[in-house]
Amino acid sequence: MKPSQVRSVYWSRMLQALLGLILLGSLVLAFAQQDSVTKVTAVKLEPTKPPAEAGWSLAAEFNIQLGHKLREAVDRGLPLQFAVDFELTRPRWYWVDEQVISTTYPYNLSYNALTRTYRLITPSNTYNAPTLEDVMQHMVKIRDWSVIPRDKIAIGEPYVAHVRFRLLLTELPKPFQISALVNSEWDLSSEWLTFEFTPRREALK
Repeated sequence: MKPSQVRSVYWSRMLQALLGLILLGSLVLAFAQQDSVTKVTAVKLEPTKPPAEAGWSLAAEFNIQLGHKLREAVDRGLPLQFAVDFELTRPRWYWVDEQVISTTYPYNLSYNALTRTYRLITPSNTYNAPTLEDVMQHMVKIRDWSVIPRDKIAIGEPYVAHVRFRLLLTELPKPFQISALVNSEWDLSSEWLTFEFTPRREALK
């Protein structure tokens, strides 16, 4: 092989190796700064338990993964507001569906640098834990959330229920709201999970 050909092969291999390193670095960076992810994985409407008012409660489970930006924001002392949204609509063939119920279950997630603990505040309780993963275990499940009062619906009629989990971007400071508009790492909002629901009188006995 001629010297010129040897040099050509050498530089070609060096270029391939360099491109491989660049690609590897990009993949590592993308993994380190992965976007936030959330999804509703399970839902169920069941009769409320005494002494709560007669009606139906929601049980739901979520897959929630905070991306690099959200984790960094919490660790730097920025409280994050989340919400589970529940809506119940009645189908109408002659017009748009009627919205019967719309309600929200809020979460407040924060970090205390002095005690080095994470705190999650919900309408029913307050949880403290040394790690973000530990406290988030109380975010991925919701139980006995009373969402449908008996007097708001008609027994035997079909309805459609909608559930989602989201970060309340409007509760962030203005600079962070602007950043969230252009950075997908701040986008923590699941798709609506929709299912049919027909209330039965016997379920309330």
